[in-house]
Amino acid sequence: MKRLSAGVARRYGRALLDVALAQGEAVALRRELEAAATLLGKSADLRAAFGNRLLSAERKKKLVLTVWSESGASVIFRRLMSLLAERERLELLPAIAAAYRALLLAHENIAAAEVVSAVALDRDQLAALEVALRKATGTGVEVDASLDPELLGGVLVRLGGRHYDGSVRGRLRALRASLAGA
Repeated sequence: MKRLSAGVARRYGRALLDVALAQGEAVALRRELEAAATLLGKSADLRAAFGNRLLSAERKKKLVLTVWSESGASVIFRRLMSLLAERERLELLPAIAAAYRALLLAHENIAAAEVVSAVALDRDQLAALEVALRKATGTGVEVDASLDPELLGGVLVRLGGRHYDGSVRGRLRALRASLAGA
């Protein structure tokens, strides 16, 4: 079922990207999708309402339009939310946002890099890492940084299906494996 949802989310993402590019609103729509997915992730009440099978699609549609009309959402975004409400697919919004982001980055020839560190990296460190990743890939790079104190130090980078482990935890694992094999 999850695989089916991912495919549906990609189809919505592709259709949205086509429309947004034609209207020159691709980047703005990305921000709206990400903000809505974040809101949905933080609001248990909104998730419960969207997932409630006892609420009719029409009531969900009114709820969606009320929430996002007041926030000044774009026409494209409001139409998407209305369509998702009609089709009982509002729970797909985070997956649609992720699919849209990936498709937009691919369209712009930008690779998404996930950088995990034990402590927060400052702007200069992130900028230097981004420059190094651009040189390594030959494309633009968008860095998403997150924290994992279990790394102990260093960074872990996931880019294009590859993992680059420069963390202390990774080096300790490699050392342990090396000593175990000796």
